[in-house]
Amino acid sequence: MSDKKNPEEDKQQVDSRIAAVRDLIFGENIQQYNTEFEDVFNRIKALEDNTEKKISNSVTDLENKLADLESLMEHKIADLNDDLDKKIADLEDEKTDRRKLGKALEKIAQMLQE
Repeated sequence: MSDKKNPEEDKQQVDSRIAAVRDLIFGENIQQYNTEFEDVFNRIKALEDNTEKKISNSVTDLENKLADLESLMEHKIADLNDDLDKKIADLEDEKTDRRKLGKALEKIAQMLQE
């Protein structure tokens, strides 16, 4: 009879013994760490979701504000064009000189810059 053991079986026995000792010594701590890590991951996920919602809401708000600004600018430009057309018509009606036309255009340009 030979007492030769398979080296693979010896290694598995040693590994299982080490695992048993590790579980006895650190098992409770490992479970506690796993629970804490799970809590941290859940918090991170909640923060990511919350951040995504806030970013989405911010983008929507900015898009709305830009659309409002665009509309306001279009109305302002239309009003200025109407004003210019009236001034030009008044200039033509009064047959005024080019200086008055230039001053009117400068005034409109200043209003556009404001």
